[in-house]
Amino acid sequence: MHTSFARAAWPMTVLPLVACLIAAPTARGQSLSPSTLGISVQLHGVAGTMNTAIYPRASGSTALGFGGDVSYGASPRLSLVGRLARITSKSEIPTESTDYAIVQGDLVLRWMQSPGARVRPFVEAGLALRRLAFEYAEAAGVLNDFTAFNGGATASLGVMVFQTESMSVEGAGTYTSGNFSTWKVNGKSESLAQMTSEMLGVRVGVRYWLKR
Repeated sequence: MHTSFARAAWPMTVLPLVACLIAAPTARGQSLSPSTLGISVQLHGVAGTMNTAIYPRASGSTALGFGGDVSYGASPRLSLVGRLARITSKSEIPTESTDYAIVQGDLVLRWMQSPGARVRPFVEAGLALRRLAFEYAEAAGVLNDFTAFNGGATASLGVMVFQTESMSVEGAGTYTSGNFSTWKVNGKSESLAQMTSEMLGVRVGVRYWLKR
């Protein structure tokens, strides 16, 4: 198993299109004056480019995932968000490829603009904890199960658009990076080289406020 890393670019022109679609005004929506205080939950999908250095000189591959979060709005501008997602991708070179999955848990702070407005731009930053899992075949063809854990950084820039007083849709550009260094092979701890991984993509979801 090799550990070199190649950075990839994701076409971020997708995000403005998402924002335009979810922000399309409606006659009823213009009169909303929603609050972001209290507890809310969200379901979301994730898409982007993932680089994980299972192979040297591997290019970034499409990553797809889904997840959810629980958010607590402490003030009209500031929220604490706990998020969990499962993302799948592939590390590949012309002669070989390996599918892998990452389970990611985020703990972030969200800062929002325009309190009380229907359209709320926001930024997020915080900690990402990730578990990587994949199978890798030895020369003899024997499959080994590899898992690794890491802590890294994550950030988002997006917009929240209320459709009712208690429901909104969100679109955000996201970036997450970290180094996997705590390894297990077939369930046993192993000392392996550090592996870098990052994802650049978009997240789109629906949020519902439970209590304010």
